[in-house]
Amino acid sequence: MLTTPQTPRCEDARVIPVHFFTRAWGLCLLSRLALAAPPPDAGPPVAAPPAALTCLAKWYPALTPVRLDTGWGFTLPDGRAFPFDDGQQKSFSRKLEAPDLEDTLSIAYRTGPIAPVTREDEDPGRIRFEPLFEATYGASKEKVDVVPLVFLGQRLKVHRKVAPAFERVAARLEALVAKDASLAPFLQGVGGTFAWRNIAHTTRRSAHSYGVSIDLNTARSHYWEWQRPRTPVRWRNAVPQALVDAFEAEGFIWGGRWYHYDTMHFEYRPELLDAACAPAR
Repeated sequence: MLTTPQTPRCEDARVIPVHFFTRAWGLCLLSRLALAAPPPDAGPPVAAPPAALTCLAKWYPALTPVRLDTGWGFTLPDGRAFPFDDGQQKSFSRKLEAPDLEDTLSIAYRTGPIAPVTREDEDPGRIRFEPLFEATYGASKEKVDVVPLVFLGQRLKVHRKVAPAFERVAARLEALVAKDASLAPFLQGVGGTFAWRNIAHTTRRSAHSYGVSIDLNTARSHYWEWQRPRTPVRWRNAVPQALVDAFEAEGFIWGGRWYHYDTMHFEYRPELLDAACAPAR
């Protein structure tokens, strides 16, 4: 009785007759190469967006990472596209005036014990990418969606999207004041939450324009623009650690962490407190 010859298996190659050996291993090799080869229509692998850009998209859903001709970038709801990193080497002043989104993360924000800031232009958070703020919070005074908020007995206006964070901070501060009454004076006469304006002596929009910032009692605060003489900058502060910790725990950065200090100022910038948003070096 005749039987149909079978193609030897790879694992049989060691036990088949010699004259079949070459053919068996040749077929084995071809079959394995075929299995390992990518589908004929598969394109080159697509790299993931930079981790910092992905992190920013988490905090700012208006931002959509996209691959541009020049590298990774992002689009905003109005259709505009921007590079994440424009590749330019910039001075600090240039970053303030014409930043890309990566520039806003270029100075690390450091929490922990309060310490004088002596390194020139170490101002984490002062660099803002205005188109992203406009897309997230509103591009005009009329488009900023503010809601009333009672903050330690004081009526304020803040952006609707950030109101929950303000409420959480207020709860933390109320608990602190209940334990330590000496903190209360710093929290009296607070304001500056929503005021559509530019930063003093600049053409840059203030974070207060978007209803995401708050200023503590100015009588107990220090601001570099108030010092006389104006130069050299001499860092000063009286705001207690406990208040700073409470705000930072809810995603607010503090102007007292700046070389150009503004110790009354707290601003909702959760990306600067998220280690995943730090750009690769």
